[in-house]
Amino acid sequence: MNEIFDQITEMVEEGLYSVINNPEIVVLNILALLVLLFFVRTFLWKKVTAYLDKRQVALLEAIDQADHERSVAKSLQEKSLKEYEGMKEETRQLKEKLVLEAYQEQEKLVTNAKNEAKRRLEQAEKDIEYEIAQANEEIKQSIKEIAFSAASKIVKREIDESVHQDIIDEILEERDI
Repeated sequence: MNEIFDQITEMVEEGLYSVINNPEIVVLNILALLVLLFFVRTFLWKKVTAYLDKRQVALLEAIDQADHERSVAKSLQEKSLKEYEGMKEETRQLKEKLVLEAYQEQEKLVTNAKNEAKRRLEQAEKDIEYEIAQANEEIKQSIKEIAFSAASKIVKREIDESVHQDIIDEILEERDI
């Protein structure tokens, strides 16, 4: 490893001493540099600067375009956010309206059901009263028939049927049967 280091040190010293030992190489290097600068300045400088200017203009335009697109995107985002909030509010209002309508419909159905139940109860009460009246009438008729049958057997045709019916009706009326 020391050998490599020694060799590198020796090469660097030779390079440094060559400037002092060979001054014509330095002059040639300076002359080559001046020729190169003249050549670049004469033939390439305008093209390179024009290319760099065009590139800079293109980059600035791209940056401006990106800024414009960013602002458009931001405005679209804000617009979308406002529309979303508007739709959200509309949805909330619609929900409230539908819930209110559902409650009203529920109340209407309950009221109709109560009215229908009341009507059916009243009809059932009327039917029951009618059937009770019919049953009372049938009972009265059965009692009349039984009484008449019994009386006819007892009297053995002493009283005719129409007189007997009148007597039974009077008895039933007196007792409120």
